[in-house]
Amino acid sequence: MQTVDERVKKLRENQKKTPFSWGYLWGVQTYRRYPKVDRAERKRLSEQIDGYKAEARDGKGGSRECAIGFLCGMRDSAIERKSRQGK
Repeated sequence: MQTVDERVKKLRENQKKTPFSWGYLWGVQTYRRYPKVDRAERKRLSEQIDGYKAEARDGKGGSRECAIGFLCGMRDSAIERKSRQGK
């Protein structure tokens, strides 16, 4: 199984960027940045996450793919962090 860092590296090296890959990269970046930001930025990011959830559920086309990638990036980052904490 690939680590999140390996997936990020692979997506960055890939010449053909897709909406999913852009969303995935942004989701990983947002998840890792979230604990380090101030309260106002956390609120903004939480609203953005809610917007991506709605877009993944109700959207169409490339914007939906991007939203799904964003949520997958956040999910994978969370799973990896939790597995490291459990060891």
